[in-house]
Amino acid sequence: MKWHDTDPSNGALVVADAPGGLPPLVRHYLERALPAGGVLPGQIRITQTGEMWREPGARAMRFRAVQHFAVDRVGFRWEARFPIAPLIALKVTDGFADGKGLLRVQAFGLPLQRYAGHDVDVGEASRYLSELVWVPAAIAANPQLEWRAVDARRVEVATCVDGERVALALDFDASGAIVACSASARARTVKGGSVPTPWGGEVTDYRVLGGIWMPTRAEVYWDLPEGRFVYWRGQITGAEALQEPFGP
Repeated sequence: MKWHDTDPSNGALVVADAPGGLPPLVRHYLERALPAGGVLPGQIRITQTGEMWREPGARAMRFRAVQHFAVDRVGFRWEARFPIAPLIALKVTDGFADGKGLLRVQAFGLPLQRYAGHDVDVGEASRYLSELVWVPAAIAANPQLEWRAVDARRVEVATCVDGERVALALDFDASGAIVACSASARARTVKGGSVPTPWGGEVTDYRVLGGIWMPTRAEVYWDLPEGRFVYWRGQITGAEALQEPFGP
């Protein structure tokens, strides 16, 4: 049974109590994360700063980014600027729309790298699932998400991509906040190929931004045989609920 996403009388978001719907952990999380009586937005826009590492021991690459999330379906667009020299920067676009993922790198308006295909589709859909902490309205209203309680502190969220079920775990702390996500295997690019590798992320420092209670710090990592490799670390600097529909 699908969740009823709005109250027809006023358009306000309603988290309905329906069999087979959201697990109690998630329902309680939404009661805190979503503004009371809020209207269902078309998308959420966040701004970020942070740093990334290409490989263990590499130099940190700083970035500023703007990210748009779809609320009614699995979709997002991340546009980041990485300064590499005075007046020179790489522009990276990472996203998922209409069932397809895309990663593109540009400089001076010219394409340098472009990645697409099944592994990219699955990887970008996984990214959307892992970042639902920044778009709780989608937790309540996105019909493309499937939820399952695992235990007292963990739930699984999944979606379907190219006929494949893509899932990851969300962990909650004693206060009911989402604090981590993980997948037992996710495709990691290695020398032009891909290797299934344990993957995860952690979020902290919950605050209210744009009327939404959300974590404002995060890091993402691969669990490699030689140890954990944190390759992304960022801070959310702003958030805004927009009424216009998400577009690629």
